[in-house]
Amino acid sequence: MNETLIAACQMFLVPATLLFAAVGVAHTRGLKFLVCLLGIATSGLWLYRVWFWGGLSVMDRRVALGLAGLYAAAWLFALLTQVKALFAPGYDRR
Repeated sequence: MNETLIAACQMFLVPATLLFAAVGVAHTRGLKFLVCLLGIATSGLWLYRVWFWGGLSVMDRRVALGLAGLYAAAWLFALLTQVKALFAPGYDRR
C-alpha cells in the first residue's frame, strides 16, 4: 500500500476516532450535535482528499474510500440520532 496514503489516512483517522470519544463525554445535546458536525466535516474532508488523489492504485483508492465512507456513515448516523434527540418532545435536552 502507498505509504503516503497510509499517513494521510492516519491523519484523518486519529481525529475522527477521538471525536467519537468526545461525543460520549459531552454533557449537553448541543455539544454532542457540534461534535457530530465536526466528525462529518473531518470524514468529508477525508473522502474528498482520497477521491481526488492522483496516482493511486484502484485497490488503494477503494480501501481508503471504504474506510473514510465507513466513518462518514457512522457520523451521519450519530448526527441524525442527536437531531432526533434535540427535537423529541419531552426529551431531556442536557
